[in-house]
Amino acid sequence: MVAAGLVLVLLVLVIVRLPWLGDLGMHAATVQRLRHSPLAPGNPLVDADTPSPYYSPWMLLLGTVARLSGLSVFVVLRLAAAAGLALLVTGVWRYVRTLSAHRAAPALALLSLLLLWGTTPLRWSGFLGLESLALTVSYPSTFTLGLAFHFWAWLTGVLRREAGWPAWLGPGALWAVILLCHQFSGVVATVGAAATVLAARRPGRAVWPGLGAGLLVGAGVLGAWPYYDFFALFGAGSGLEAVHRVLYEQPVARFWLVLPGVAALVARGRRERRDPLVVFFALGTAVVAAGWLSGHYSWGRALPAVLIPAQLAAALEVVGGVGKVGAVGVGRRRLRAGWTVLPAGALLLGGGG
Repeated sequence: MVAAGLVLVLLVLVIVRLPWLGDLGMHAATVQRLRHSPLAPGNPLVDADTPSPYYSPWMLLLGTVARLSGLSVFVVLRLAAAAGLALLVTGVWRYVRTLSAHRAAPALALLSLLLLWGTTPLRWSGFLGLESLALTVSYPSTFTLGLAFHFWAWLTGVLRREAGWPAWLGPGALWAVILLCHQFSGVVATVGAAATVLAARRPGRAVWPGLGAGLLVGAGVLGAWPYYDFFALFGAGSGLEAVHRVLYEQPVARFWLVLPGVAALVARGRRERRDPLVVFFALGTAVVAAGWLSGHYSWGRALPAVLIPAQLAAALEVVGGVGKVGAVGVGRRRLRAGWTVLPAGALLLGGGG
């Protein structure tokens, strides 16, 4: 927990400095346009009165805050970074609590998400590696991924209660907001939600009408959003593919520290075939592999749907046997100790990298 706290302090210091790198200027321009003209902001990238997918519900809220408070755009972006980081931490805590009751599980899961990557950094929005997050903490992707973890936790609760269809309307609306705020992270959220539903044990009859109702509400919100046509994004040009091809390069150097998590997923799958993290990993792998095979390299932005379940599995496997070791003997104790060393070493390498 101390280590997780130190990492969060580091990210808070990054928020204070807010380095001018990457797409920060583009997001600042979006907030500025919404600040001056919330109803007809025009395109934030060019001098044209055209719609833009950058005008998401989150950015509209930030523009409204800037307009009403008189704060500068970069102060508002610092506030956005703090809110996004808080949402991410609380979202991870809530979702991990649906998977483990161990008190150390959320902190260890957060460390795994930030540090279990590789020794060659990957700096992209929507990727939770510590170096990437230090660059993108004020971006909509951080806020959106935080919402995604809360979304998965909420959906898990609805499924476990076998609630009626009205309980699905809120998750359906949240799903739409996630897709509107950052489309690529929305794909990751959708894959995780599909895994949560597919992994549910003996879903009752109320699940399917509820799921249909939630999807209808989500589609309605997406269709009603006035700032851009969400469904038109499916016809985006092929220019995205060349830019994203790099996501498929150097996979070993970029992701090899996730391998303990893959081993943990194998162990979880042997214990429970419909384990939600195992299903999540399988669906994410299918999407990313399909992108590579078909040449749709932008589908590589779904890589967090592969990495997140493996990173969480690595953390949960460490704490999974605590409190039960004495009852299963010395051999099991040694096996658990050996397993603990593996992800712990990976975390140290990830932190040092």
